[in-house]
Amino acid sequence: MILHNDPSFRIYFGDLKDDCVKSDKTHNIDFFLEKKTKLNLDGLVFLKQTHSNIGINVDINYLNNNIINNNLILFKNQGDFLITNIRNLGIGVLTADCLPIVFYDSVNHAIGIAHAGWRGTVNNIIYNTVKKMQESFGSKISDITVYLGACAKVCCYNIQPDFLKNLENSHFGQDAILKKDNLLYFDLPRYAYLQLIDMGLKSKNIYLNYNNCTICDTNFHSFRKQGQNSGRQATIISLI
Repeated sequence: MILHNDPSFRIYFGDLKDDCVKSDKTHNIDFFLEKKTKLNLDGLVFLKQTHSNIGINVDINYLNNNIINNNLILFKNQGDFLITNIRNLGIGVLTADCLPIVFYDSVNHAIGIAHAGWRGTVNNIIYNTVKKMQESFGSKISDITVYLGACAKVCCYNIQPDFLKNLENSHFGQDAILKKDNLLYFDLPRYAYLQLIDMGLKSKNIYLNYNNCTICDTNFHSFRKQGQNSGRQATIISLI
């Protein structure tokens, strides 16, 4: 577990110790209650992730229209990104090889978080998250800082040749492919990084400090490594 502490926001990057999924594959509500308490949050929101490119603005209307048990709104709505400008409200994603991406708008004091697997990333979930922040909060690209969490990285993310068809409509897709020893590897964080740069973010505003490989680093859950028995790690951001 790593906590990124900033005067304006806090990010929780989970790891193998996160027990948010029980052995029967149901969610461990006690885990989310514990995180809400330890992070001093007034509430916590997670979506039912579907590898999509859609998401939700968690505003007052959304909170008022959803039943909150212990101030938790867990997996009630489908989607793969969340944004908010409400202080002390945690928004999060669960991952095990997919890429958690965290957004912070320093001018409008707003945040976002995306669950970016290859499907969501190729289908513009990053663009859609930023666009939603622009529409909802007036965010500008120049004011946004992005943090990439742990995911399957190019060192281990082996793909089959037919995967390349998913990148046919991307003008930088080939820049995220590594060919080594007659095998192909997909660089998911680089693909996300190139998308962010293409949108106008400056490289100095994209932080890779927490972007470890979930497959070869034994400190993380990994679906590719552990298969159906894999757990999930949580990434949570909240405004202070």
